[in-house]
Amino acid sequence: GNLVYRKAARNFGPIMATAAKTTIVEVSQLVALGDLDPENIITPGIFVQRVFSLENLTAAQRA
Repeated sequence: GNLVYRKAARNFGPIMATAAKTTIVEVSQLVALGDLDPENIITPGIFVQRVFSLENLTAAQRA
């Protein structure tokens, strides 16, 4: 559930995730526990209730 943002997603994503009652995130990559540097985590997993991964979807399914 810990989140690291890229590019424009960093503008309002962290603020909305901490303020929302339910946070659902769409991620392009899931990583193993301990793979992220704690200094780079923007939104801690405590604020994330649901995760939707695009990792195993084909290009047609993503569209």
